[in-house]
Amino acid sequence: MIKDIINFINTDLEIDITKKTKTNEYVFARTVYYKLAKEHTKLSLQEIGAAVNKDHCSVIHNLKNFKDAISRPRLKRIYETFKEYPIKSERLEYTQAIQLNEQLRTELINVKQQYNELLKSTKNADITK
Repeated sequence: MIKDIINFINTDLEIDITKKTKTNEYVFARTVYYKLAKEHTKLSLQEIGAAVNKDHCSVIHNLKNFKDAISRPRLKRIYETFKEYPIKSERLEYTQAIQLNEQLRTELINVKQQYNELLKSTKNADITK
């Protein structure tokens, strides 16, 4: 389960939270990982931290800053998605549905624009007759 959490966050953010970097993007992503690992596994804080090359003190400190981490919309979505769909196959279906929704929304916007352009050209053609 712990590798699944790490992979889910890494894939979604296109980063590697096991890297020893202290940029906000990585720190907040690891914070979400700590919270999910604590909620979905029975591992100790030491084991949770070790999976991303951190000690238990880092886990404790970052868990205190969890609210700051999920104030970022993308991290909040990751946390809520994993919490709602902890089983990988269900999470994949949900993620694919979200992606399809975005794709369809974009296509709908394009179709509406084409429709409006056709309406304008039709009105212009009627006026010139």
